[in-house]
Amino acid sequence: MTNKIPVDDLHHVTVVTRDARATALAHADFYDIPEWKVVDYTPERLKRTSIHGRGPSSNMKPEAIGNASPPGVFGFRSVRGVSRTTGVTFEIIQPLTGQSTFEHFLATRGAGVHGICISRVTRAEISGLRAFLAENDVPLAMTYAVNDDVDFYYFDTRATLGGYYLEVIVADTTNWADTVPADNVWDFSDQMSQDAGVQPPRRIKGVGHFGVVVPDVEAAITRYAKLFDEPIWRLMNWRTEEWLLEDTTTNGVEVKHAFYAARGNVGKTPLGVTIGFEVIQPLWGPSHYKEDFLQVVGPGIHHLDLAFPVQDWDEWDKFNRFMKDDFHAPMCMSGWLRGRIHLYHYQDTRQKLGYVVEVHAPDPGNPPTPGGAEHYWYDFSAKADI
Repeated sequence: MTNKIPVDDLHHVTVVTRDARATALAHADFYDIPEWKVVDYTPERLKRTSIHGRGPSSNMKPEAIGNASPPGVFGFRSVRGVSRTTGVTFEIIQPLTGQSTFEHFLATRGAGVHGICISRVTRAEISGLRAFLAENDVPLAMTYAVNDDVDFYYFDTRATLGGYYLEVIVADTTNWADTVPADNVWDFSDQMSQDAGVQPPRRIKGVGHFGVVVPDVEAAITRYAKLFDEPIWRLMNWRTEEWLLEDTTTNGVEVKHAFYAARGNVGKTPLGVTIGFEVIQPLWGPSHYKEDFLQVVGPGIHHLDLAFPVQDWDEWDKFNRFMKDDFHAPMCMSGWLRGRIHLYHYQDTRQKLGYVVEVHAPDPGNPPTPGGAEHYWYDFSAKADI
């Protein structure tokens, strides 16, 4: 009996956009991914399609719907690229026709992280997972296939986990991606920057965590704990205060603010990289989480925390100059943590990549702080004797 969402790898991060080529080029430049596999999933090629439990309609006459696709009929372009360092994979989706979850996400929120794929199950296992998720208020939003080797299931975790979908690959073999042939291959080798400032993200080791912004962090992590069967979570109360969170900025302006940040890990990749979430609730004061994200598009994946080494402060300065002047992605939020022993930046890469990235400065070598953020541990498996 299935009692959790299985996590076996970070198969890919799905980003929806109106211009797949431009978004793929930006990812190629930033992450050092020169080659991209292009597949056009046209309505004629797709099999076993559904959208919110409904199949393609045969009741609509062409003269009634004009040039629009019949209900349940959709198509899109998939552009898939793999980092040459540790295999971090991005799937860029450009909707082409019909009302898919891709098109709906893009129409209601704009370009961004539609979802993540961290699960592959066999055909014998998918029915149990569907039943478990349905019991926990997670409906099946969309399905499709192009052959008999692999099906793609998208579960609607927007209300339960915070504004994004979980994609599950249904295949009996691990080489499922090879069963879908490419229609084209885009090679951006001659269009990628050689600037020294872009070298750090090209050494990416993985995604440290997915930063999800929600209106109620405790309610959200209660559901994360249930769905992933991960009972232990840590909640931090970060706020602008000496020794705690200092020199805080939002969009280049010095501010004072506070937020909750809950951390939990749900699995690891085959290379041992942790797959985790940071679930964030803005509290008071201006922040990129609140005014630029939650109040604009609602809950969702705000940022990807990028695990890459920065050699020294000279390279850190070059990286920041490149981000601002060449990549046109200025810093949108920052702060020093725990008595200035750690500096984080958020870079506003939404126009280029579709999401914000979190990056970390080199170790400044400062002594440990005498205090720290209040933190609260949650154990959702603990039973009350009442």
